[in-house]
Amino acid sequence: MLIDLRPSFVSSRCPLLAQEEAVGFLPSVHMPVPRDSAWVPMQVDLYGFLSHNGDIDLPALEQAVASAVDNGDALHDVTEWREPLIEYDSWLNRRLAIVIRGWGDIVAARGADPRALATLRDMEQLAEHVCLSAHTRSMQLAISDEWCPALDEAGAEVLHKRQSHDWNLRWREAVAAVAVRHRNLTTMSPWDVFPRGKRADLSYQDLLPLMRFADSLSFQCDVSISHWNANEFKGFRRRAEAVLQCNSGAGFVAKQV
Repeated sequence: MLIDLRPSFVSSRCPLLAQEEAVGFLPSVHMPVPRDSAWVPMQVDLYGFLSHNGDIDLPALEQAVASAVDNGDALHDVTEWREPLIEYDSWLNRRLAIVIRGWGDIVAARGADPRALATLRDMEQLAEHVCLSAHTRSMQLAISDEWCPALDEAGAEVLHKRQSHDWNLRWREAVAAVAVRHRNLTTMSPWDVFPRGKRADLSYQDLLPLMRFADSLSFQCDVSISHWNANEFKGFRRRAEAVLQCNSGAGFVAKQV
C-alpha cells in the first residue's frame, strides 16, 4: 500500500552537494525523486541482524551495508537506462536508494516503549551508524576509484562565481576531504516506524525523527491503518511533514567552502 506524504527534495550526506527538488517518482521503492534521475534500489532489513538478546550484530550489518553500496555501484555500470537524460544522470550522480527497513520491528521485538525518549535515542544511534557506514564506504570508493562527477559540476559553478586561485585551491581541498562516489545513498519510509504486517499503533509515531538520517524518503507501507480515524491520520501526517521540514534548509552548496 502506498500512502503519499509528498516530500519535495532529496539530499546528500556530502556537504558540497545541494539538496534537489523531487518532482519525479521511482515506483520500485515508492519514492519521489528528481526528474530524469537514475537510481539503483537496494534493501537492508535491520530486523535480520537482531540477535535473541535484542542486540544488533553490527559487524554483519556493516558488511551488508558495504556490500549494498558496492553492488549498487557496479549496477550503475551495467544497467541500460531507458532515456539519454537518465543515463547521463547515472554517470553524473551514481545515485543509490538503499532502503533501510525494520525500525518498528526491532523496537517491538525488544519490548521497548516506542514513546520513550531512551528508545528514540537508541534507534537514532543505530540510524546514524547505518547511514554513516554507507557514507564511509562511498568515500572509500571515491578514493580508490573516482568521485561522482556531480562534485566537479558543483565546483565549476562555484568557481565561475568566485574566479581566483585561492578559491580553486580551497575547493579542491574541500573535495579531497569529503568526496563521495554516490550523491545519494540511504532511503527510509515513515511507515517503517511501525512493526510490519500489523495494525499501526500510533505510539510508534514517536520514532518519526529517525527519518532525518536518510537522504531520501520512500512511502512503502506494509501496515494497516484502517482503524485510524481522520484526525489520527492527519496528526501522523503533520508529524511526518514536520520531520521532513527539518531537512529542507540546505542552500545551493550545503557547506561553505
